[in-house]
Amino acid sequence: MANEVWDQIVNYRKTKVLPGGARLLLRPLRKEDKEAFVDLFARASREDLEWYRIDAADPAVVASWVDNLDYRRVFPLVAFVNDQLIGNATLHFGEHYHRHLAWVRIFLDRNYRRQGIGMLMVQSLIEIARRLGLYQLYGEIVTTQPQVISAFLDLGFQHATTLRDYFITSTGETLDMAILVLYLVEQRGKF
Repeated sequence: MANEVWDQIVNYRKTKVLPGGARLLLRPLRKEDKEAFVDLFARASREDLEWYRIDAADPAVVASWVDNLDYRRVFPLVAFVNDQLIGNATLHFGEHYHRHLAWVRIFLDRNYRRQGIGMLMVQSLIEIARRLGLYQLYGEIVTTQPQVISAFLDLGFQHATTLRDYFITSTGETLDMAILVLYLVEQRGKF
C-alpha cells in the first residue's frame, strides 16, 4: 500500500455534533491516548469484556495495545465525545494469502450505545478499508446480539454462515457465532 495512502489513513478525522450538542471526534489511536484508552476498558463491565479474545480486563494488556501500535497490523479508530474516549473500532489485517481481508471489531462505552456512534465508526472503517484497497471485511458476532448483527447488515454486510457453539462464556455456556462479510470488490466468476 502506497505511503501517501497510509499518511491519509493515519491522519483520518471525522467529526459530528451529537443530539444534545456534544462533539464527536473519530481518529486513529495515538500513544498519548494510553491513559484514556486504559480507562475506557476499566469502565467496561465484565460481561462486555468477555467478548474479547484476550483479557481486556487487565490494564497491562490494554496498555500494551497502545505501546505496540502498528497500524499496518491492527488499525484502531477511537471515538471521543468532548474529551472522553468512549469507543474503539479496529481493522485487523490479514497476512499473506489473507492480505486482502480485514476483521472488524468494535467496542463502545455503554453510555454511548444506540446513538449511531457505532454505525459511524464502522462506516469509517469501511471507508478506510476501501482507501487501502481491501477486498473484504468480516465481522464475527454472537447471535445473542441481534441488534449488532442488524446494524452490520444495514451497512451492507451479508450473512455468510453461523458457526454453532463457536463461543464459550466464562460460565461455560456455548453461543453461536454469525460470520458476516462485506465484499468491497466483487471477484466472483474470475478464474
